[in-house]
Amino acid sequence: MIVMSTAALAASMLIRASAAEKLTTFRYQMVKNYSGPSFYQNFDFFSETDPSNSFAKYVDLTTANDSGFAGYTVSPDWPYPVYLGVDYKTITPTGRPSVRLEGRDTFNHSLIVADIRHMPYGCGTWPAFWLLGQGLKWPKAGEIDIVEGINNQSNNTMVLHVDSGVSVANLTSAYNGNTQMAGTITNLDCSLDSAGSTGCAAKASWNNYGAGYNAQGGGVVVTEFTSRAITIWSFPRNNTPQDILDGKPNPHPLYNGSHWGAPEAKFVPSINSSFDEHFFNLKPIFNTAFCGPWIDEGWNTSECASLAPTCTEYVANNPAVFEGAYWAIGGLQVYVPSTTSNVGPAGYNTTVVQPISSYNKKRRGQLTDFKAY
Repeated sequence: MIVMSTAALAASMLIRASAAEKLTTFRYQMVKNYSGPSFYQNFDFFSETDPSNSFAKYVDLTTANDSGFAGYTVSPDWPYPVYLGVDYKTITPTGRPSVRLEGRDTFNHSLIVADIRHMPYGCGTWPAFWLLGQGLKWPKAGEIDIVEGINNQSNNTMVLHVDSGVSVANLTSAYNGNTQMAGTITNLDCSLDSAGSTGCAAKASWNNYGAGYNAQGGGVVVTEFTSRAITIWSFPRNNTPQDILDGKPNPHPLYNGSHWGAPEAKFVPSINSSFDEHFFNLKPIFNTAFCGPWIDEGWNTSECASLAPTCTEYVANNPAVFEGAYWAIGGLQVYVPSTTSNVGPAGYNTTVVQPISSYNKKRRGQLTDFKAY
């Protein structure tokens, strides 16, 4: 029998604890920080007809700047919040002018942190913050809807879209003794060829969308994309984990869960497969659409039905109600895996730092002259 001194035992425990931390800590490094005066240098203004068949008329950079649809807003506690608004002064029978901002960079395995201080809301609105795969016809490279909803919705909807062959497990309830997600899975089939445009979806557990969300000062939304899971956390403004605020996000310090608490959505393939062949080269997008299939199909039974016979009539003829239909974005940070350990959450290759590929699109001029609103 070997007897260790108290000091030796303590040292041994410390070494073992350090080794365990090295094996179970899963760290990220920041590769992009979209914020402040340089924010617009990393995005393009989409000004074509809306592929979603909405009533939005997306405008180009010059129009957005000159008309006051894009710029910076005033905040007492944060420098340069990005402002993305819409036309709220004009009757617009052919579509309401709006903004769709698309990132120039694309990402694969990553952790994306969005500081959202205000978001569009109200009858007829269909705003979204999402990731869209590049290089193939939609949705062969995938789509991840991180923040999305319509009308006066109060709880965020999170959705995945792929072309075929993907369903997700229902992790709404406790799984293997752990709470896997706080939100509720509402559809399991992600595939266009079998589920149509619905996608696999989850509804958030709290009021993290619309007017109620804005009244709280918004919050922070974090999306993690790995081979085996797409996970979305949503934190209230005053309850954001300190490691995120410090720029050192670490959602997986231990195997048995996250100190961030249960995510609002956790999408895991229902069979032992990888998301990698269905989601790749993802670019971030912020937009505010109006009407469109999601709203139009349910307008007559919605809380907005008494306002006008159709959504397009309401949106076209009531500009003033859309003054609050704007995004105020504190910043958007992108992190990629960075660790020398070969141990991490199941299915995650922790030895490879995923490269950032630049989306092949003509770069526009410097936007240092953007107005502040």
